[in-house]
Amino acid sequence: MDDSGPSLLADIGGTHTRFALSAGVGQLQSIEIVRTGDFDGVEQAIADYLKHADPSRPPRGAVLAVAGPVIANRSRLTNADWDIDGAAVAGAFALEKVRLVNDFAAVARCLPLLDDDALTAVGGWAPDPRGAMVAIGPGTGLGVAGLVPHGTDGWLAVPGEGGHVTLPAMSDAEGAVLAVLRRRVDHVSAERVLSGIGLPALDAAVAIVEGEPPRADREPEAVLAAAHAGEARARRAVGMFIDLLATVAGDLALTFGATGGVYLAGGMPHYLGDLFDQDRFRARFEAKGRSSVYLRRIPTAIVSHPQPGLLGLSALAVE
Repeated sequence: MDDSGPSLLADIGGTHTRFALSAGVGQLQSIEIVRTGDFDGVEQAIADYLKHADPSRPPRGAVLAVAGPVIANRSRLTNADWDIDGAAVAGAFALEKVRLVNDFAAVARCLPLLDDDALTAVGGWAPDPRGAMVAIGPGTGLGVAGLVPHGTDGWLAVPGEGGHVTLPAMSDAEGAVLAVLRRRVDHVSAERVLSGIGLPALDAAVAIVEGEPPRADREPEAVLAAAHAGEARARRAVGMFIDLLATVAGDLALTFGATGGVYLAGGMPHYLGDLFDQDRFRARFEAKGRSSVYLRRIPTAIVSHPQPGLLGLSALAVE
C-alpha cells in the first residue's frame, strides 16, 4: 500500500468483524470489534468504523479478509448475509485499491509472525522453520488454509474451502452419529460438526444414538456448561468433537506436508478450556496407519494471539 497513508484492514466473519489501521507488518492501530449482524453490509460497517477511528491520514487502500470464497475480488459470506465487492468498496471510500482475501489466508499468513507467547503447544514442539503450515479454525464455521514457503524467505498463503470437505468416521460410534446427522442435512461436512454451530447438532445426534428421543438442539454454551458440570453425554459429545477435529487436522497435515506445524486458530479450543484433552487430540491426529510415524514429527499448537487475522492482513497489505 502507499506509504503516505495507512492501510484499512478488516477481518470479516459470520459473527464478528474486526477492523484496524496498519502502517506496516504488525503495526495495528485503532482496533475495533463489531457484530457483523448489526450492519446491513460492509460499506455501512466501514463507514461507522472510520467515524470512530478518526485517522490522522485517510487510508489509501484496504485488504479485507472474508469468511467465504473469493472470486474476481468478490465474495458472499458463508455464515452471514453480506455480499462484498472490492471495486464497490473502493468506489464508496475513494480508495486506490481494495483486495479481498479468504479470512483463513490471512490467519495462515500470520503464523510465521507469532512468537511463543501467542502459541500453546499440543504435544512436542519442534517445527521446521521453513516447512509448510496449516491453519484450521473451528469457530462460527471452520476455516482452513495452508502456508507454503515462497522464494528465499517469503510465504504464500493457499486458501480454500477445506472446512466443507466430507467429514469422515473412524469408528462405528462416529459412523452412527454421522448417520443421524445425514438425516438432517444433505452433506455432513467438517464445518457441520466442527464449529460453534456444529457442536449442538453433534450433542443432539449423540443423544439419539444413545437412545434419547429427538429434542431441540441446545445452545453451544449450554453443551459446554453441561460438560463442565460433568454430564456424561455432553462430555462424550465433546470428546467426539475433539476426535473428529484431530482427524481432519491430521488429514490436512498429510495434504500439505505441514512440517512447520498445524495451528488451531478458531475460538472453539479456547471455549473448551480444560475439556480440550491434548493427549486425546494428539493420539487421534497421529492415528493414520503407515503414516503415523510421519505425523508424530508434525507439531500442533493452539493460537492465542488476540487478532491473528488482522496480524496476517498487515503482512498481506505490505506485500
